Amino acid sequence: MNNFQNLCIYFILIFTCSFVICQDIPDGRFEHSSALINDKLYFFGGATDVTNSSNEVFYIDLSSTFDISTPPFKKASTGMPVGDNLGTCVSTPDNSTIFLIGGRMTSTSTAIYKFDPISLQWKIPIINGFNNSFIHRNEINAVIDSKGKAYIFCGTDTNTGHSTGSGNWFYEMSIFDTTLMTWSTLPLPTDVLPRVDYTATLLPTGLIIYIGGFTKLTPSSAHTFPSFNDTASGTTVQQRAGHTAVLTKDGNIIIFGGAKNNVQVYPDLAVLNTNTWIWSVPSNSTVNTPPSLSRPSANLYKIYMIIAFGRKTSPAVVRPSVYSNNIYIFNTETYTWVSSFNEVSQGAPTNQNGISTNPGNLPTDNGNSSTYKIILYVVISIGCIAFLSGLVVFYKKYYKNRKWVEKNLMSEGLHNSDLHDKERHSNIVI
Repeated sequence: MNNFQNLCIYFILIFTCSFVICQDIPDGRFEHSSALINDKLYFFGGATDVTNSSNEVFYIDLSSTFDISTPPFKKASTGMPVGDNLGTCVSTPDNSTIFLIGGRMTSTSTAIYKFDPISLQWKIPIINGFNNSFIHRNEINAVIDSKGKAYIFCGTDTNTGHSTGSGNWFYEMSIFDTTLMTWSTLPLPTDVLPRVDYTATLLPTGLIIYIGGFTKLTPSSAHTFPSFNDTASGTTVQQRAGHTAVLTKDGNIIIFGGAKNNVQVYPDLAVLNTNTWIWSVPSNSTVNTPPSLSRPSANLYKIYMIIAFGRKTSPAVVRPSVYSNNIYIFNTETYTWVSSFNEVSQGAPTNQNGISTNPGNLPTDNGNSSTYKIILYVVISIGCIAFLSGLVVFYKKYYKNRKWVEKNLMSEGLHNSDLHDKERHSNIVI
């Protein structure tokens, strides 16, 4: 009986778990790339404790509610053809493709890979006019406009370890037309200083805003940290590199994280009003804050800024480094950090430049499908438990009846045996 009960409990757990969203827990990492396609947020590569350049691909389905303590990571069945960190990626305006661009790749056959989020297949695209000097380019951030043109500013060719700001710097703007599959390179004007490890944000006006990172006054000079307050007033924002930036629907740029000489910077989060060019720190944003992080990723999904992974920083350099594998969520309407993700229907999802990632009016989840899924999981699980419980009750009755029958048969058999023995013994006496 005990074995049967244990078996039933085992099947109950199996049936229940089969309808719970399983998690693939990734290692902590930083220097990864991320891109949003409809309701899925993808994470590519990065550096971990195990490897300098991971080739793993993870994603989170944002059509369902989840708590940040248990983010529903899924690992793609197909990894990247190469390991990569300190690169960048863009999703095309039609939401059909993600291009992985540059980075410290473990193979030098190309610097561009094409990813199909439906088939999960990777290809090396044929790009007319591709500049081979772009191979090894890293410490970059790309933006893409509504016509499919991606803009990549400067970069270095350092290809080992976690050293940043070193190597050869490139004084150019690379333009990758993802529609025509062409490449062009524009040299920088003499009055424009190069940058690496910056954030790049494309405004609706067509301007690209580069914030922070490293710069050089001359090609032979040491790199320095540019000021955040030279062209913007308001709150003093400490210089940094390896931070993130997203553009909100009201035209504000929110930066988060970063580090200066591998230590924590202040404030962790700041908001730049692109109409007044004034920095501010919302008071709500200093409550329930995540740890300070360098080189995480940030993506805007409707009203939420989603921060993922990153190297933890503190007021002093800490060795060995500690890498996060967590998700943190910032509500860009209330300027508050929240502990759970609730799928909302405030328009279509947007990328880090505020451009819709659902331009073709593709169906977006309004929250109902998530509710239906949860209800379906609960109903099926309850049904399975009820069925197996009924099976247990049935078996108990069957087992009890069988024991009663066996007992009666045994008693009857003993009675018949006694009669037979008496008869046999009486015959012997005669």
